[in-house]
Amino acid sequence: MKNKPLYILTYDHGGFVLWGNDVKPRLKELVEWMEKYPKLKIGLDYESFTFDEYSKTDPEIIELITYLLEKYPGRFGLGATTYGQPLSLFVSEESNVRQLTYAVKTNLKFFGQTPNVYAISEFALNNQTPQLAKLCGYDAAILRSHVMGYGYTKTFDLPWGRWIGKDLTEIPAVPTYDEQGRGFNCTTVDNWIMSRWPREGCYWCLEDFEKKFEHISPLLASRYDDLTQDVQDITEYIETKDDYHYVLLEDLPELYGEAKEEIRTNDNDFHVQMPWGYCGNEIFNGCRASEVAAVQAEKLNALSVLLGGISYQEEIEQAWKYALVAQHHDVTICGLLDLARRFIPDSLKLSKDTIEKSSKTLFERFADKDNESLLVVNVNSFDVDEWIDIEVEESFIVLDGESELESVMNDCNGVKTLSVHINLPAFTVKRFTLKNGVCSTVQEFIWDEEKCELVTPSYKAVLTDDGISYIEKRKDSSRVFDNGKGELFTAYIDGESCKSKGKWTVEVFAHYAVATQKGYIGSVPYNFEMRFNGNHPRIDCKVNFEIHNQKIGHTGIAEGLKKSLTIDGHRHEEKLNFIMNVCVDKNRRMVRDLPFAISDWNGAVRKNESYWYPEDDIRYDVEVSHEESFNSTTYMQGVYWLALRDENHGLAVLNRGCMGSLVKGNRLEIPLVYADSYMCGTKMLDGIFDDEFSILPLDEAISDADLHKQAMSYQYVPQVFKLSKGNGDLCEYKIADFNDNNSDVILTTLCYEDGAMFARFCNYSDEPAEVDFSLISGKEMKVSDLLGNVISDVQGSDIRFRPWEIKTLKITV
Repeated sequence: MKNKPLYILTYDHGGFVLWGNDVKPRLKELVEWMEKYPKLKIGLDYESFTFDEYSKTDPEIIELITYLLEKYPGRFGLGATTYGQPLSLFVSEESNVRQLTYAVKTNLKFFGQTPNVYAISEFALNNQTPQLAKLCGYDAAILRSHVMGYGYTKTFDLPWGRWIGKDLTEIPAVPTYDEQGRGFNCTTVDNWIMSRWPREGCYWCLEDFEKKFEHISPLLASRYDDLTQDVQDITEYIETKDDYHYVLLEDLPELYGEAKEEIRTNDNDFHVQMPWGYCGNEIFNGCRASEVAAVQAEKLNALSVLLGGISYQEEIEQAWKYALVAQHHDVTICGLLDLARRFIPDSLKLSKDTIEKSSKTLFERFADKDNESLLVVNVNSFDVDEWIDIEVEESFIVLDGESELESVMNDCNGVKTLSVHINLPAFTVKRFTLKNGVCSTVQEFIWDEEKCELVTPSYKAVLTDDGISYIEKRKDSSRVFDNGKGELFTAYIDGESCKSKGKWTVEVFAHYAVATQKGYIGSVPYNFEMRFNGNHPRIDCKVNFEIHNQKIGHTGIAEGLKKSLTIDGHRHEEKLNFIMNVCVDKNRRMVRDLPFAISDWNGAVRKNESYWYPEDDIRYDVEVSHEESFNSTTYMQGVYWLALRDENHGLAVLNRGCMGSLVKGNRLEIPLVYADSYMCGTKMLDGIFDDEFSILPLDEAISDADLHKQAMSYQYVPQVFKLSKGNGDLCEYKIADFNDNNSDVILTTLCYEDGAMFARFCNYSDEPAEVDFSLISGKEMKVSDLLGNVISDVQGSDIRFRPWEIKTLKITV
């Protein structure tokens, strides 16, 4: 009886990042192998940045790839489906888009082809991948993370199906089979066999794989693993097997045919881990800064173009590309500081230069002939209420017509800063007049040094040498969090458990107060600052730690735990953590944002339902009570924010880089520093390391989507410019008419590319939505895919959205 065929997909995982010195020798080896092994079909899982980089620094590599593609069509393929090989659940919504679109465009630019099946080695998957992949032209996907150091997904007992994501978009997909392998610090069993057989304790062979999954047909064994793995033995072995057939990505849709069975995933089916605090969070914070700056630059340049300015598309694209490659999983998880310190500053400089050049058009159009002025730009799709800082040379008050805005002048070491309270509608640019003087309005801020109590218009904060005792809302005396006698930071430093201790100083100004504690945690000095702005609900925090090679964190090895990726760098409990005991009841939800998504979990866990266990605990087929889940430790990770909330109260942490936390009961800890043994490259720290985050107390009136808007406002702060006198013709400019009809539709970017304006929105809701949107200077508006290809018309200005739908509007101007 003839055996069923086994289909084999094998792609070399590598590229410029981490594997640069090995790329050319491997390509030369593949040139020989294509003749030596006539059955062989193989592809390249490189980040597409590799092609941009080597086209300038080593063109021979591009020539070798081009030769292989042209000489062996149907046998040699590209597998590059992201520009910078990110861990996609840790980059922003727009970064997720550009990772895909720039990969497609770069592949086409150099080789005239790009894969039609989305596949990855390490965890570039999330619950919006079906929608994003379809909008980039992919015909199918592989729902597998082949190397699962940092993420793995749900498994399915079928060969092929309709992967249905968050917005119910479907894409045909080959799943990870049940028992094929899932868990951190491992690979799928077929990937292990084809990368390591017959070495390294690989007790399985492909025949074992066939037998284990004999009920799956067609059966696919796939390898997406390092290009340095010695795979010659298994390549020679496969040559001898008549029933083993190589395939490339582009062969899969025809091989499998119509996908009929459902493969449904939810947000929490994508299990991830990151070494928060690694490298002092320098790389994580830098990646966030660069992706935010790129969006701010493209928004401002789009506005400049609308007002008659020049497009800086090339500079913006390069800023994005450097940001995307800085997000490479090996940069972040292996702490490749040399690359991070190259790409992140280069990206930030390009974005800053683009903002500076684009702003010149605004200066010309908005400068007041009689007065110096402030120009504030809100390209968000929601109204903003923010305190904005700008350096000035003398004392000013700020006028909106005849009305005086709340503002404060601050002089710190000779640097004058104007803090001004701005309320600005969505899609609005507005000029405010500057006059010499000091703001006449004052709000109530009281600092009682003897009691160590700070009273603001919104809160009372009680402080101790041990940290923060509690913060409560003034309107109803309900506590936001309560740390008893006081906590601020805890850590395991040089073998000892430590708590922070220091002295507070509080400065009270007319409209804000700053509480600063300087102290030590173990041998590490720190400077922690909380700023309370007027009656704004958000409490903005900054901290820096001066570290000189102390061991910070605990690997668990002393407790006899196995040394592995799931421990080293991923055990958050003993890192240098910020502490809050949140005042919510046991029915609290854990809520977080993900790319183009908001996900929550209320603590109830049913059998076989996805659950956020600690990263080294992958129990799935057990009943878990609410009480057990409440008392266990959970690692919760969001992109811009995460929150604990019950029906009436809650607290969110908005971050500017570190996206992780651990939760036990209502104790919320944010890991800020880790420097100890780590499998992917121990990085001890020497210098000053900074973090910024914000505490946002919640009440029942703030929906999850409104919370997301506030988090985006914290990230994408309205841009402000000081204008000299001039002959501008504008005082206020409406970028677009926008009525969200009380929906949760949010703009993620506005950009000018290839002669058209693009506005991208997402409906952050389980309900359908309809908005009215029209760009003031726009002419014809269409719906496009993520590559700019028109896919449908728009009737008037009414735009309809499915739940969680991403929609890009292409507008001629």
